Amino acid sequence: MRAAEAVRKACSAGGLDAEHVDVLELAPRWVRGVYGGGFKLLAERAPGMWRSLYSMSDGPEGDTARWGPVAQRILFREFRRLLRSRPWQYCVSTHFLPTQLAARSGAPRFGLVVTDYTLHRYWVQPRVHEYFVGTPDLADGVRRRVGGALVEATGIPVDPVFASVCPRESRAALGLTETQRVVLVMGGGFGLGTEETAAAALALAGTDLRVIVVCGTNAESRDRLSAVAASDPRLIVRGHVDDIERYMAAADIIVTKPGGLTLSEGFAVGRPMVLTRPLPGHEEANARFLEAAGAALRARDGREVRGALELLFGDPALRARMTGRIRGLARPGAAADIAAIVSTRLRMPVAA
Repeated sequence: MRAAEAVRKACSAGGLDAEHVDVLELAPRWVRGVYGGGFKLLAERAPGMWRSLYSMSDGPEGDTARWGPVAQRILFREFRRLLRSRPWQYCVSTHFLPTQLAARSGAPRFGLVVTDYTLHRYWVQPRVHEYFVGTPDLADGVRRRVGGALVEATGIPVDPVFASVCPRESRAALGLTETQRVVLVMGGGFGLGTEETAAAALALAGTDLRVIVVCGTNAESRDRLSAVAASDPRLIVRGHVDDIERYMAAADIIVTKPGGLTLSEGFAVGRPMVLTRPLPGHEEANARFLEAAGAALRARDGREVRGALELLFGDPALRARMTGRIRGLARPGAAADIAAIVSTRLRMPVAA
């Protein structure tokens, strides 16, 4: 959703008439619950099962989207109506589901933004004319598996505000001083693992420490952490926030799950990251990619989170090296680049 909104803003800024649509909002309520709620249930309660499903559904070939036509007729009729409602010239999708649904719909030209740093077969769809991916290496991987599609290594699109936000102003706005050590803890939209990670960060010595925890939609964790904060002024607890870029810029170190969008936003603000509690499959692969690039440390549990934070705070030179490598991965202009490419494509004929 954040990637799609970044692309919409960039398209509008470039003079294109762009609309942002959440495909699941066009589906019946029970479909939204099963599709999103089922993923959350597996991620929280049965990560091993999710790892098996992820691995079993992958492979060297592209996805055949066999279920797409049936799902479109039965569950996503409004999506089909939407595609037919206006003379759309181009669709940019930041998830593979719309491309599956449009596999045999006669939809306009489709571009797919891959929002992970590795490739699963579900990203390889027969209806896609071009791919926008995070790195040149991933672009080469897509080219090896896709015949005829164009592939652009634009980076994963993020809102430009992440590259322009001022750390000093962010700290002042959040009531933080320039001399405090600030750790930002995030657990994704579901707020997974924030309590264990916050406890590990709070185990660091020093009254100058501030640990900010963003719990997302996890109200239970937010309430329990708020009770801890009542007796420990070093802890700051938030639920869902609309200005996460301010919190990221204010932090010295970000401890987070390695979702593709979160990593890309972290690249843009240029903050060292400690990666913990990755979801099996795509997030584990993202973590391996970032660790291999020397841009992050991985921590499997609270003890390792504490150790990683002690190492980073105790070694400014290491933090500086990691920051440099992170900035080398940053593509803050990805959304604008995608919008410019789309504008160019609209003037090109579509191959049969």
